[in-house]
Amino acid sequence: MGKQTKQKGSHFGGEWTIQKLHIIEEYLKTYAQVLKNTKVKKIYVDGFAGSGITELKTKTDEVGDLLVGLEEQEKTPTIVEGSALLSLKYNFDEYYFLELDSNRIEVLKENIKKNYPDKISKVNFIKGDSNTTLLEVVGKITKYDRCLMFLDPYALELKWETLEAISKCSGVDLWYLFPLSLVRLIEKERNITESNKQKVTAILGTDEWYNKLFEESVQVDMFGEKHYSRVEFEEVLKYVKSRFSTIFSYVSPDSKVLKNEAKNSPMFMLCFMMTNTSKSAQNLASKLVKGIIKSTEKV
Repeated sequence: MGKQTKQKGSHFGGEWTIQKLHIIEEYLKTYAQVLKNTKVKKIYVDGFAGSGITELKTKTDEVGDLLVGLEEQEKTPTIVEGSALLSLKYNFDEYYFLELDSNRIEVLKENIKKNYPDKISKVNFIKGDSNTTLLEVVGKITKYDRCLMFLDPYALELKWETLEAISKCSGVDLWYLFPLSLVRLIEKERNITESNKQKVTAILGTDEWYNKLFEESVQVDMFGEKHYSRVEFEEVLKYVKSRFSTIFSYVSPDSKVLKNEAKNSPMFMLCFMMTNTSKSAQNLASKLVKGIIKSTEKV
């Protein structure tokens, strides 16, 4: 999967990127195989497609970037295919690659023409804010189609209303790389700016988190005022998944927290959810997701 040549337009990632791509590709592989001989239209949607390539930094590189005074050394980066290019290894009837940056779209087109020329006619490139363009794509999916979707926002771009629109579309299996930078906006002592409150509410679709994610301290200060502390990190993650459960028919209890290797700090939570109401389909997906996430321990 890796290439040792510098390419323009690539993103930067680390060891966590390999785990993320492993999970997505393993699901892609099984999903395409299960639906191989069916007559349904198979659709793949990449909501933040990028250029299709990622430059990997090693753990040593990341630590070195934190140190001041080191001589800059010429490094040959490892280039890997991102989720958009990986999806083209598997047979879908239509591919939708959404991206805001026109340069990245052009690089993605070049990479597809070079590496998957036979698939280019099936690919739809859509430029624009994914909160808008995803609504357009969702509108094209009928109840007779099956759609696998991957949302990998660069930061806190994905609005709850967009996620809600996806949840109303039948036949969607969704992997959402949820940005844990949101947790950093939720100050441990509940001293949160109004701007950050609005950002968190836009991502979670409610302002109830302000009361749900804080516990009253047993101590009060000398003025008799109450203090509130944020719940444990794992409880925040549970709450986020509980929010997904309010709109999706099924949300997997298994998810993967991806960490920055140099700092060992959580960066993302890769979550799986689906709109299919069939219990047999949900049970099948549950076992598959559990097995794939467990397999990342060996990656």
